[in-house]
Amino acid sequence: MRFFCFTLLSLLIPLNNAYAQIDEAKAEEIVKNSPCIDNVSIDDTLKDKIRIRSQRDLGWQVFKEDDQFDVERAFLMNKSMQLRFRWHVNAEGVITPDGTRAESLCIK
Repeated sequence: MRFFCFTLLSLLIPLNNAYAQIDEAKAEEIVKNSPCIDNVSIDDTLKDKIRIRSQRDLGWQVFKEDDQFDVERAFLMNKSMQLRFRWHVNAEGVITPDGTRAESLCIK
């Protein structure tokens, strides 16, 4: 029984560590695939915004900030004005919008 408990515990620890390991690519994926309006992903919602307004897509960027990542999507409105949407992703993979632009994106 002792061996069984040790084996079971040793199997669970790597699973928990793997779950807690969020890197830049995973943080970006979490934000892109998060549900938005009518369960359409954030990524698809932003793609629709680009298509409707004919904005230039500057793409996704991820920034490491202490114990979290900031994931941002930027668009060029005209030669000098950029439109940015930004979210925080913590170590557990929970996202929160950073600013009113990201907050209002998924509100009808």
